[in-house]
Amino acid sequence: MMPYPQKTEPLAILAAALDIVENQGWPALSMRSVAAALGVRASSLYRHYADRAALDSALGALAAKTLLREMESAAGRLDGPARLDAMALAYVRFARNSPALYQLIAAPGGAADSQPESKAIWNLILDAIARCSKTRRDHTPAAVVLWSFLHGYISLDAAGKFGASGPKGALEKGLAAIVKGFA
Repeated sequence: MMPYPQKTEPLAILAAALDIVENQGWPALSMRSVAAALGVRASSLYRHYADRAALDSALGALAAKTLLREMESAAGRLDGPARLDAMALAYVRFARNSPALYQLIAAPGGAADSQPESKAIWNLILDAIARCSKTRRDHTPAAVVLWSFLHGYISLDAAGKFGASGPKGALEKGLAAIVKGFA
């Protein structure tokens, strides 16, 4: 039996798909466009991904795993407000550095929603908020507030809505106010 070429390995396929999305946008992504980028026939991709939905799901998993890893790394051994700030800033950095993957996390019904890492991200945020709070209440509303603030900030920043002068420390001020409210 002849071995399959390395360029049709799952990670190579995902890398090509991500490159297409980042450089040409989501409408340009198809099994044929990925195959063309890899210099293979589209049929060779179906060994790993049954269709475009399967490819989207794999990209969603990549997005969720990457964001989780970056937030955990930023949190490190920090605790309290410093932990939450570091994680929130990592979230914003991820969105800026990987806008195509961020879309999978932020989009309604996005491909990242069904990934176990998405739940792990949510739990990481809940735990960080609990470490800032003196109460034992359900921290879900606080996590929604934080997530809404971060997503709104990211959306406005990506759309250039802060103008030439920029947000002037609004992210840090907003985070400080939110964290103070958690206490």
